[in-house]
Amino acid sequence: MKIWQKYLFRKLFFTFFFITIALFSIYTTIDLSIHGVRFLTLGPEATLLDLFLYYLRQFAMHLDLFLPLSFLLSLYKVLFALNTHLELIALQMAGLSKKKLLLPFFFFATILSTICYLNHEYFAGEATAAAAAFKSSHTKKIKIARTLHLQTLLFDDQSELIFQSFDPEKKEFFDAYWISDKDLWHMKTLSIAKQPPTAYFADHLVRENKLLVKQESFVEKEFPTLPLDETTTPKVFIPFESRPLSTLFLESSVPSIEAPSVKTHLHYKLALPLFPLLILLSASPFALSFSRHKRVFLIISLSLFAFLVYLTLFDSLLILGENSVLPPLLAMWFCPTIVTLFSLRRFAKI
Repeated sequence: MKIWQKYLFRKLFFTFFFITIALFSIYTTIDLSIHGVRFLTLGPEATLLDLFLYYLRQFAMHLDLFLPLSFLLSLYKVLFALNTHLELIALQMAGLSKKKLLLPFFFFATILSTICYLNHEYFAGEATAAAAAFKSSHTKKIKIARTLHLQTLLFDDQSELIFQSFDPEKKEFFDAYWISDKDLWHMKTLSIAKQPPTAYFADHLVRENKLLVKQESFVEKEFPTLPLDETTTPKVFIPFESRPLSTLFLESSVPSIEAPSVKTHLHYKLALPLFPLLILLSASPFALSFSRHKRVFLIISLSLFAFLVYLTLFDSLLILGENSVLPPLLAMWFCPTIVTLFSLRRFAKI
């Protein structure tokens, strides 16, 4: 790397590092002012280490927001400074074109995109689950409407157990239905901690005139024929946004009812990390243009507005892709394609 490249890269790096710390500090301060009392008073007492790990996970969850935003502001800060101090003209007089001057910026943007890909693969999913568990333990027990993902266990005798959730510590199924050729049982809880499996508040349902009618109820009932034991560990549903890239890639090739959601989130996690490169492609022509009366504040304001519009539209298309309104490929690559096409012409002229 040449001296001028090291100079630009170092200047960009330290500016980016400072802005990232500043943005995350603001986010942490605001979040603590809203939820801090709850973290310290509800549930198990949260230590400083717990809070540090929680906000570190929050950073991993929102990495696709913090890194591009910090890069956008750092890009403008460095390029505007080069322009103001006439360093840009000096470098051009040395025979360096504007496109060549942007090589360190492209290298830095590529590093940021790679970090985002690695985060989606190794850190974001676990961070989301751990942060949600921490937040749940410090939340008042109120009923919140949410989407439930039913889970199923299929046995060798062709019967199946459909349940809402499973507690691996207590070894209990919650809100379970055991369906076989002859019987249909609904159980509020089903414990496999001891044998035979024991259900609590179980209802035996039978079909009469095409309707299910409760025939008998039990406060506690054993099911010796139910093929479950204490070693059973049902697969827990993992939200699509928490699944790593490699898992989504493998699942996308398997036909299933969840295929639209899987493919949409796969393309989402492939397209979103390219945001820093799109920012460089679209924002650098405005920062490198020469003018005696450059409206810096207006350029930055409009860029931040475009930044928010892009992310909002991107998340909206994610919903359309999940619900099969649009094909996942079209939904997730529409925004990057449009931004690239509109930016290439202006970028080619610098």
